[in-house]
Amino acid sequence: MSTLQTSKQPEPAAGDRRKRAPLTAIILTFNEAENIGPCLQSLDWIDDVVLIDSGSTDDTVALAQQARPDVRIFTNAFEDFGQQRNFALDHAEAKHDWILFLDADERSNLAFAEAIQNAIADPDGNVGFYLCYRNYFLGKWIKRCTMYPSWQLRLLKQGEVRYRKEGHGQREVTQGPLDYLHAPYDHYGFSKGITDWIARHNHYSSNEVELIQSLQTKPLVLRDLVSSDAILRRRCLKRLAARVGFRPLVRFVYLYFIRLGVLDGRAGFYFCLLRMSNDLNTTVKLVERRVGEPRVRPVGSSEELQ
Repeated sequence: MSTLQTSKQPEPAAGDRRKRAPLTAIILTFNEAENIGPCLQSLDWIDDVVLIDSGSTDDTVALAQQARPDVRIFTNAFEDFGQQRNFALDHAEAKHDWILFLDADERSNLAFAEAIQNAIADPDGNVGFYLCYRNYFLGKWIKRCTMYPSWQLRLLKQGEVRYRKEGHGQREVTQGPLDYLHAPYDHYGFSKGITDWIARHNHYSSNEVELIQSLQTKPLVLRDLVSSDAILRRRCLKRLAARVGFRPLVRFVYLYFIRLGVLDGRAGFYFCLLRMSNDLNTTVKLVERRVGEPRVRPVGSSEELQ
């Protein structure tokens, strides 16, 4: 069952508030002591910042309060990303109409901040904006093999968008018009080291099995691959990938050669290998689910001796 706690902090001085954008930033956290300080520092231009913590056992909360004294903190047991974002929309008491979702290992930058402020000042009827990000690995931005730009609906107008679980992530649900912002934020997905990345993606791959099985039953409209809509192209590519055999090898060839990860240098090569390894885990788990668990025979049984 979800629990809700709030930590009320002192309001910033009136002079500071005037300098900040009329926007609520919501950050999902769980044991993010390494990341939460730099993340919050990069959001100094935002008026209202909220943490939705999943019960961190490290110094995440204390470091968040140190980095941003006016941060508001809520605690909710994590079920999935869609549920956690919906909890935030329902309970975070956002002070502004526009909400920006970021994770603790993500950072704002000047161009991104300017693009966000321009969008909410004149949304042109849109109720949300897809955002893209730059992935950093081994000290550099690996642009090509991470399929940049990859889009997620992270900037939205309050009351206009909901989320639902899809694979290990989420998918937006809305009837309103949406647009794209092309200035990326920065993603440091390896900030806790390779061991943590592998552990997280091993967990994610178990959720991806259900998504792949679902995608295999959905119609495949190949013309969407050449659509002008980036989201349609991405969803079609996912449905196609769910039907492809030798998925790990296909993933490596696609990212390293077709998407030109070879030009991302050593970091790109290692990243493509990691993605191939993760796809191998997912593929084996998918086969395991299809064939079921092997029947265990008693040691020394007549069946074993034959």
